[in-house]
Amino acid sequence: MGYRNIGKALAEWNDSAPLVVTLSEKVGTEDAPHLTAFTFDLSDLQQGFSENFLLNLKDLLLDWRNRISLVSLELYTRNIKYLFKRIISLQLFDVKIDLVDETFLLVLSTVTKEMTKTQLNTFKLSFVAHPYSLLWGPGLQADSFPRFCDNKGAYGQQINRVLAKALTRAACVHILSGCEHAYDTAKIDIGLFAFANLAFAVFCRPESYRQIRLGDLVFDTESQSYFLYILPVKTRTSNPDKIVYRINAPLGILLQKQRQDVVKKYSHLVDSKSIDRLALFPARRLNQEKSAWIHGHANEQFGMYKRDAFTHGYARQIERLFESDELTLNSNALRHTVGTQLAQSGASARTIQAVLKHATDSVCKAYVDIAFNGLIDSLSDAMQPAFDTHLPVFKRFRSKQGDIDPSRAIRSDDLTTGQTELTGECGRFIKCEFAPITCYGCSRFIPCWDADHKVNLDIVEREIDDYKKRGKPFEHLIEKARTSKYQIILVMNAADRYQSHCMQEPRP
Repeated sequence: MGYRNIGKALAEWNDSAPLVVTLSEKVGTEDAPHLTAFTFDLSDLQQGFSENFLLNLKDLLLDWRNRISLVSLELYTRNIKYLFKRIISLQLFDVKIDLVDETFLLVLSTVTKEMTKTQLNTFKLSFVAHPYSLLWGPGLQADSFPRFCDNKGAYGQQINRVLAKALTRAACVHILSGCEHAYDTAKIDIGLFAFANLAFAVFCRPESYRQIRLGDLVFDTESQSYFLYILPVKTRTSNPDKIVYRINAPLGILLQKQRQDVVKKYSHLVDSKSIDRLALFPARRLNQEKSAWIHGHANEQFGMYKRDAFTHGYARQIERLFESDELTLNSNALRHTVGTQLAQSGASARTIQAVLKHATDSVCKAYVDIAFNGLIDSLSDAMQPAFDTHLPVFKRFRSKQGDIDPSRAIRSDDLTTGQTELTGECGRFIKCEFAPITCYGCSRFIPCWDADHKVNLDIVEREIDDYKKRGKPFEHLIEKARTSKYQIILVMNAADRYQSHCMQEPRP
């Protein structure tokens, strides 16, 4: 049995099959570590590559772990294997390859259209990371490696990806309203409904949502506020600290209901002292006896999905509700929507980096260029980002403590509770007769970040409850009220992000 320690990772293989390697590593926070592992098998490349070549490739991949995470290494290994398998299938060489030299790269450059951009980039990156590996022949330079040819270039393609994924103006509200209707009609459970609402409030990657545990949801009695601790990913650090996000009361209450549902369904599967370690969005499939999750990883990690399975368990399930609308609910779509519109409002790449928690500002520069070149204005209606609906306060924001012209002040009066609140300012010359509820869907509305917008949310929710009691003839009014409800909620989410990222609010 062979093995090798590489930083915090352990590589193991059988001496009789040295090209089949398993890498394992403990990751996560100190209070909730878990084991992650993957296996790569180079033996299926023996048809086109010599054993010496494959052993050198194995050493290169293992050495690469010192510079990148295990997750990235798994992805890079897969890309390189796909490229080499393609070379074998194209029968480019009459003999087994023992070395990557100038001749090999020249032949490869003639068939770049048969390869993907990602595969070619990863192959070049493997040389840049380890130029002294025995895999490479003498005299090679990074510029010698063939590139995927595209007239727009890599940066142009990156901008295209951003524009293609940004959500439409009405898509955000439509998705949330549709999710609530699906929840009311039992088409989705509380877990999917809560996840959809969280995704539109906190713009994280799926890997971050996957690792949220019950104990990460905190209610601070002093400030009467909810906070959620989330582990960031792609930070270029092995053990990053959790980021605390303030979330509004409706979302906090919804997540609390989700926590109660998780405890009810799955607490019998863990020790009573470990209930707070249960995943907030756990795997839901149990065995027939309801005595264990059907997946071993979930049993070992308190219900947590395996990394690749989380998106299919949550985001993909929600997307199926909107298949006829061709809507996409994923972290990139939400983050691109916010990033492009932050840039339009004048935010720098560094500011966008801070809001979206990017490790660097390289991607954020694309958002700035999109705004600078006016590309947003040239998009079709199907691609226009929905920032005026999604997060208008990042574009125009004010405090209720400032001077507001009385004729333009938006005040909210709840006749049931008697509460009166200054919630914003009308960007027109004078406020319209439909204020304040319709203001949240208006691009002219300048909301107050420190106002209690829940006063309007309560009014709308009572209207929805009243319409539901009146039956089928009022269904169109329910849908209209739901739209208003989520326009208000999205503004409330934005106010939370403003306080978290701009005010640097202390942790509870």
